[in-house]
Amino acid sequence: MKIGLFTYGMNQHFTGIARYAVNLTRELMKLEPTLDITLLNPYPDSPHPWYQEFAGHPMQNLRLVPLAASLGNWSLHRAARELQLDILHDPCGIAPFLLPPPGFPRRYKRVVTVHDAISLVTPEVQPLATRLIFQTLIPASGKTADGIITVSQAAADDLIKYAKLPEGKITVTPNGVDAAMPLSDDDVADALTKLNITKPYILYVGNLAPRKNLARVIDAFDKVRAQHDVRLVIVGAKNWRADETFAKAKNLDSVIFPGYVDEPSLHALYYGAKMLAFPSLYEGFGLPALEAMVHGTPVIASTASSLPEIVGDAGLLVDPLSVDAIADATQQLLTDDAKAKQLVELGYERAKMFSWQETARRTLELYKSLLQ
Repeated sequence: MKIGLFTYGMNQHFTGIARYAVNLTRELMKLEPTLDITLLNPYPDSPHPWYQEFAGHPMQNLRLVPLAASLGNWSLHRAARELQLDILHDPCGIAPFLLPPPGFPRRYKRVVTVHDAISLVTPEVQPLATRLIFQTLIPASGKTADGIITVSQAAADDLIKYAKLPEGKITVTPNGVDAAMPLSDDDVADALTKLNITKPYILYVGNLAPRKNLARVIDAFDKVRAQHDVRLVIVGAKNWRADETFAKAKNLDSVIFPGYVDEPSLHALYYGAKMLAFPSLYEGFGLPALEAMVHGTPVIASTASSLPEIVGDAGLLVDPLSVDAIADATQQLLTDDAKAKQLVELGYERAKMFSWQETARRTLELYKSLLQ
């Protein structure tokens, strides 16, 4: 089976969708080593080792969302024909699939992974151009894609309700979680020193986007720090309207922004944290919650979207619109050691329910069913 994977947005800083694509391809090869996987690559100069593990097909003309959405159909169709693909898979959710140009029939099947329905459910938290592209192409994928993957039942329900996608085309394949990198206490201390971070601290991981609810996280932290010597560490790359988050925190000397960090530093930050604060307004999945669990870090998450489905009873679920609720949960984990320990144990067990091998297995089943 020949599979082409469109790797838009996967250059140097690998975030959630890129982790999904990397782990999916690696586990697919473990399940079925005879697979022929090619990365349709807008970034042939990327230093990430993933691009050396698989064959690459350069597509530099598709580095921007508008180009990927407008030129993507023809460029991907041409690449699929040249490579004689059986499956063309867009794991990025763009779904730049239209009807093939006249005279160019296709023999391959098209699959898209739509990670969430943010543009449809909470459009105000995305820039206009991104919003319009996804509001157009995601509903259209009901007709243009042969198979649609999403990463939680909550996301599937939203895509059916808001994008009117046919339920029969949707396959739910939850994300997995990477094992925690083993680090000694000294390794963690050294990493934190390099980042100029001292314990105790509350951790947030993710991009600095409005839907992440960081303004309320900062307000809740401001309430808590009046009673506790604690810091808030916000890890992630700047996103649209990220300056609003910085403005909110500019007068709080205990809020630390290390930016995007490498993998060893991220593992150290999880290990050293008192808790992960992750009360997002909307998540298609919410990978940082699981990553915290495998590191033995208690989680505060929200009652919104997919997070109850992912976290279950292994974290404290709060109303994301209530600063007091976020502050109360933070206060509880700072003062109630027994509760924090209980969540650590529950988190270890909860994380075992999510594996990249299972993600790959369900995906491979979909590929095969489409080709029958």
